[in-house]
Formats: sequence, structure tokens, C-alpha cells
Amino acid sequence: MSAKQPLMAEAEETRRMSASEILTAREARDLLKIGRTKLWDLTRKSVVPAYRVGDGKKSALRYKRSELLAWLDHNRV
Repeated sequence: MSAKQPLMAEAEETRRMSASEILTAREARDLLKIGRTKLWDLTRKSVVPAYRVGDGKKSALRYKRSELLAWLDHNRV
């Protein structure tokens, strides 16, 4: 194994971790175990943090896994 291989493996793992941090609406719903309407309602009311990708109202929404998990922890009953 060359000296470059561990660095390349580490870079690939970092890329995978950062890619899994950003979630689509479907992935966010799966993570939170809620439906589409509930996620949209929470997003629209700015209860859960979301990010628009693109321009206009029809642009895609993305969510950060860490922020959703922090929101869950903060709203623990």
C-alpha cells in the first residue's frame, strides 16, 4: 500500500460523509419518520431548517441531517 492510498481513502470517506449530511425531502421524511405533508408544514412554518436549491417556489429543498437530529433532541418530550 502506497502512502497516497490512506490519504485517498480518507478523502473519499470525508466526501461520503459530507454527501450524506445533505438530505432530500424524501430522505428527511425517512429520517424523521413523518409524511410529506407534515414535513412541508414544519418547513413552511420554519420549524425545521431547510435550504432552497435553485430559484423560485418550485426549487428543490434540502435539509442537513445534523440540524434535523439537533431539532429532534431539542424537542424531546
